[in-house]
Amino acid sequence: MNNIYLTGMMGSGKSVTGKRLAVLLKYRFVDLDQWIEEKNQCAIAEIFESKGEPFFRDEETAALGEMCHTPSLVIATGGGIVLRPQNVRMMQESGKVVYLKTSLDVLWARLRDKKDRPLLLTPDPRASLQKIYEARKTLYEQSSVLHMDTDGKTAEDAAREIFEVLTRENK
Repeated sequence: MNNIYLTGMMGSGKSVTGKRLAVLLKYRFVDLDQWIEEKNQCAIAEIFESKGEPFFRDEETAALGEMCHTPSLVIATGGGIVLRPQNVRMMQESGKVVYLKTSLDVLWARLRDKKDRPLLLTPDPRASLQKIYEARKTLYEQSSVLHMDTDGKTAEDAAREIFEVLTRENK
């Protein structure tokens, strides 16, 4: 399989970069979170609230399992996809994992006013973001074949850089 899996923290630009990258590669784009929302007919925040994070993670793994059998996809994963080793294995076996690396300060600037991020609906969302960032950073790095720094870049810039690297690798 030759799928491209975009991983990284919430707010790193996986969805918007993925859409642009899919156009460049002439692949189909799938947003895993959106797919889960459509299947469950409610927002991720509502799933977390009504059914809990473990249910959401199970849905995420099931969705990934379906997607990894379809070729030529750019898949924007959820930020927590790397928490389960089986997810990492599925992605690595069916394509290339690209980590959209974004600094904590840039993430916070992008997310501080968002109310649809269930893991940040805490008394101190900045501290929550930092805790998640620190817990996942190594997982993102270890699971990916390409690290793309997104600080100071538009989604278009990041997509073009990823496209160029992937094109060079396939020559």
